[in-house]
Amino acid sequence: MNELKKEERSWWSRNWKWVVPTGGCLTLIILAVILLGSAIFGFVNKVQSSSGGDAAFEIVKNNPAIIEALGEPIEKDGFGSFHVNYENGAKTAEASFPIKGPKGSADVEIKSSGDGETVNYELFQVTIEHTSQIIDLRENQLEKADY
Repeated sequence: MNELKKEERSWWSRNWKWVVPTGGCLTLIILAVILLGSAIFGFVNKVQSSSGGDAAFEIVKNNPAIIEALGEPIEKDGFGSFHVNYENGAKTAEASFPIKGPKGSADVEIKSSGDGETVNYELFQVTIEHTSQIIDLRENQLEKADY
């Protein structure tokens, strides 16, 4: 007897009917997550920048008293919290974020107001954690800041 061998179909020809829709849906879900994550990241960075956090961090990391307390390099140690309010052309902002250096860590707190040309710091201080020392940086007012 002569047995006829059935030709075996490839994996793709057996499974394409469920792979294509599943792969397409999975791709759309991954793209949506990436786009949403990018939008959230961009929004957080914009609020952080608008609150004066970036400009304040530049002052903090170049301050001799803070460098002495924390060492160099000084870097951000997390996101922190940022709040910006615009009202009648005036802007108020509050920010707090952790920083760290080789010798320890600290918290930066900022409350500021301004009209875009100048920034007035009502509170601009760094609290060194291991000593509870508070360094007041209000004398480092920024003029024509990216506020």
